[in-house]
Amino acid sequence: MIKKNEKGITLITLVITIVILATLTITLASNSYDSTQLSKLTKLDNDIKVLNDRVAVYYVENEKLPIYGNAYSKDTLKEIIGDLSGNDGNEYYTIDLSLLDNLTLNYGQDYLSFGGDSYIINVESHIIYHIEGISYKGEIYHTSGANSTVVLNH
Repeated sequence: MIKKNEKGITLITLVITIVILATLTITLASNSYDSTQLSKLTKLDNDIKVLNDRVAVYYVENEKLPIYGNAYSKDTLKEIIGDLSGNDGNEYYTIDLSLLDNLTLNYGQDYLSFGGDSYIINVESHIIYHIEGISYKGEIYHTSGANSTVVLNH
């Protein structure tokens, strides 16, 4: 016999609770993903700032850029990176990180082979690009600062 005053969880209450928990989980996961991507972009920005400083010092001391291998043209890089800065000339080289003392970077460790996790520099403008780039909100960023379309708040 069923009593009308029995206490318990109704099916409707259970479904509402599950929907609320699912919504919270999705929201937290989405925010976590955005934070992770922003963190990666910030690390790339920091790497490029450090590289800009180190390359400038190397250039003043040695009167040449710390480069490795053969030159790449805008046409070669356009397939990988897309449109490069209009201020750049047509010669790009991989940065030889072994020539820069006491350098710690988050990215760019594979500088002996072209592509992927390496940095390149334009001979004329000295703008530095990360070949692989970092994805953030559906876009891939290869450089930072005035040359990037994203502004990071530090």
